[in-house]
Amino acid sequence: MTSDPQPHLVLRETRDGLAIAAVVGALDIYTAPLLCEQATTLLTTHPHLVLDMSHVTFCDSSGLNTLLRLRRHAAAADGSLALAAVPAQPMRLLTVTGTDAVFTLYAGAAEALADHAAHHQPAP
Repeated sequence: MTSDPQPHLVLRETRDGLAIAAVVGALDIYTAPLLCEQATTLLTTHPHLVLDMSHVTFCDSSGLNTLLRLRRHAAAADGSLALAAVPAQPMRLLTVTGTDAVFTLYAGAAEALADHAAHHQPAP
């Protein structure tokens, strides 16, 4: 059970179709639906989304399922979902399940911004 029933998705920066948003709190069976709703809303206006996971305190299989669902949603709209600054516990979950190979992973938001700038031209 989570001690923080309301995860926060805090928009940090937007640039050329990319949004960087920080996930704050636990990502579990109780909080995953709200995070999914918040991130899906962001994906409607920003096809490329990087979730800064540095403030995630815990992630279970429900949280992982939500991340995978968001990735599929983004890809279906010709967008992308990447993860940045993933802490040790969620990273272990990604590694053990083999889903670390499914996500684009960045050390931090700055690396994600640089990669996006190098590979995506701004809209005219």
